[in-house]
Formats: sequence, C-alpha cells, structure tokens
Amino acid sequence: MTSDQNQERLSRWLVDGRIAVYPRRTADRRALLEHVVAEAIGKDEGLGEPEVNDRLRAFTDDPATLRRYLVDHRLLLRSPDGAVYYLP
Repeated sequence: MTSDQNQERLSRWLVDGRIAVYPRRTADRRALLEHVVAEAIGKDEGLGEPEVNDRLRAFTDDPATLRRYLVDHRLLLRSPDGAVYYLP
C-alpha cells in the first residue's frame, strides 16, 4: 500500500488528525492504531501513564480507551509493574 493509499484509508477514521470513529474490522483498527503509535511514541522511549495519556490526547478525548487498544493489540507494552509504557 502506498503512502497516499494509506492516508486515504486513515482519512475514513480521522478528522483533522483526531479519531472520529474506531474501525470495526480488526485489520482496519490495527492500521489506525499503528498510525497513532508511530506518531505518538518514540522508538526508545519509556513513558509513564500520564505522559502516554498526554500524547494520546492529540488523537482523542478518551486517551485511556486508546491506550487500552494499543496495549491489547500489543503495539504498546507495559513494564511488569505497569509504571512504564514502551514500544515492542
């Protein structure tokens, strides 16, 4: 998929860069979540929950739900004590 095709696909769920609706199809939802995590979290960063939420607020008014989706899809991992979030 080209960059233009991917942007067109994402535009179905993003309005002004923010999530308007979560896709129903798993593959579509994953594509959206991959976009968000790539934009919000750096490769070698370890962030606490407040920092993660602050970054996810750029995409949604409900960062907790978005954070849970990212964790559920294993796009964002948590340390065993739950204090630090990082990319796989």
